[in-house]
Amino acid sequence: MRIDVSRPSERASISFRPAVAREREPGPRATQRRALDAPACGSWGLAPRARDTLSCALLAVAFYLLLAASAFAQSFPSHPLRMIVPAPPAGITDLSARLVGEGLRAKFGQPVVVENKSGANGLIGLRELLKAEPDGYTLMAGTMGNFVLGYAMEVNAPFDALRDLAPIAGTAEYATAMIVNPKMPVNSVREFIDYAKARPGTLTFGSTGTAALDYLAVELFMKQTGTKLVHVPYRGGPAALNDLMGSSIDVLIEVFPVVMEQIKTGAVKGLAVSSPYRLPSIPQVPTFKEAGVSGVELTGWLGVYGHPQMPDDIRATLGAAIADIVKQPDITEKFRAIGFEPTGLGVREFSDFHAAEVKRWVAFMSEAGLRK
Repeated sequence: MRIDVSRPSERASISFRPAVAREREPGPRATQRRALDAPACGSWGLAPRARDTLSCALLAVAFYLLLAASAFAQSFPSHPLRMIVPAPPAGITDLSARLVGEGLRAKFGQPVVVENKSGANGLIGLRELLKAEPDGYTLMAGTMGNFVLGYAMEVNAPFDALRDLAPIAGTAEYATAMIVNPKMPVNSVREFIDYAKARPGTLTFGSTGTAALDYLAVELFMKQTGTKLVHVPYRGGPAALNDLMGSSIDVLIEVFPVVMEQIKTGAVKGLAVSSPYRLPSIPQVPTFKEAGVSGVELTGWLGVYGHPQMPDDIRATLGAAIADIVKQPDITEKFRAIGFEPTGLGVREFSDFHAAEVKRWVAFMSEAGLRK
């Protein structure tokens, strides 16, 4: 393609004709014509030759893509966010997700729509996340039970806990608490151990299933103390708690948010907590280590995940925002009011923590013979 500018006063006309061998055109007009024929890419230091046209175009495209990506990150989020909760409403996962959503709305000025997609121990919610656009606008609340314990128990799990999730931020952790009925004649962990050893295989404990934290806590306790308890499965922690208070079962090591109020009011006896520290809401209850039983340090945790292909800059933006949100005094108090201890881990910390937890629990399930 050549542009004829033989008369500066006239409009340039475009004509299509095959390129020919370079002509010798003396004089300033020839110089002007060659200059107009050359690609306008001198700002990148490229030689003004026809073969460089493609290189110039590619560089220009890359430059504008970088500008567009930068502008996108700076304007994020420009419309409402979506938070998938792979659990029913009003549970611990749902409550924590709504606290984070409330903080994101205040921070970014965009609504956060919470959608409960429960079932299959979190798998339905995960599938919903993976169907979404990987643009950072769809997030998912997750727990240790959903995406670590469930995965660690299955040799052929239906998802990959390291590849199918992008950890964004760790939000909170929660201990388990060992409780008994007030009528049981024990007031400490040591007294319970003696009581159980005098009745091997007769005392019962409840849990929400072999992939649940309340079951694993008892497994650890029996392993460390040499006691033998009989498992009674339940559909949920509250049902097991009701049976404990009614003396249908003997002991629970249940997640703290489920039993917090009953310990506070004296409806059950709190013997120990599985965190490495005493819980601020029940400071009178010792840790298992303080009670003389080591090796039962166990905390569940919650976090926020994204699509594995989401942009790194958006992931970093969200991770920093959520970590900051859960450390704010008002949000911290709301977490503690429902039995959680805020953590506020950013992308790198939470990613490392998630990977370490997967490795830890796969090893534990394998050793305990629970991985099938």
